[in-house]
Amino acid sequence: MTAVTAKKVVEYQQKAVANRNETMIGAMIAWQEISEGKGRGVFALIDIKKGQVIETAPVIPVAKENVVESGEAPDGYLLDWDGNYENEEYCMPLGYIMMYNHSDTPNMMLDQDYDAYTMTAKALRDIKKGEEICWDYNCEIWFDEA
Repeated sequence: MTAVTAKKVVEYQQKAVANRNETMIGAMIAWQEISEGKGRGVFALIDIKKGQVIETAPVIPVAKENVVESGEAPDGYLLDWDGNYENEEYCMPLGYIMMYNHSDTPNMMLDQDYDAYTMTAKALRDIKKGEEICWDYNCEIWFDEA
């Protein structure tokens, strides 16, 4: 990338409405506070096409034996991970994965790659710039949907 091109990218990002400290230069998504009750969410900075990869995030596998059983979702920050090896029943995804909110009518889905230790968010339909990106948690919801 030339210095002129890099400068244009930076200038574009500085003008983007959703560009704040929580946005990475060149990103097509960003998180922002929604409301006191709902917390944060992830939003599209550009139009995203159906089937397009939104992000691929690494995961950290976690053994079930290392999770304190409380009757709730493990730790609140872990997802089920049916990986290739014993002691990898859960995982802690990095990236924006844990910031996507739930929807009964999601616009994205998660694919797990057990060999690469990654989760990939993909658009289930076209997503418009400024639209919140949500997925179906596929479990009994423990909160009131806003």
